[in-house]
Amino acid sequence: MDHLDADYKSNALAKAKSYQKLFNKSKSAIYDQLVSPYGEEFTEEEAQYAIDHLDD
Repeated sequence: MDHLDADYKSNALAKAKSYQKLFNKSKSAIYDQLVSPYGEEFTEEEAQYAIDHLDD
């Protein structure tokens, strides 16, 4: 675990783009799904990064 180098912001963005494409969800609904304990459980910072870059 000492060498774990996961890019959680990138993972959150990929998941957000998937939700947007597959389910046509609003940005607020995607954000809620990303941070939900019943969803992806990304941090608020990671989820906000994804929302901020969703249309890039």
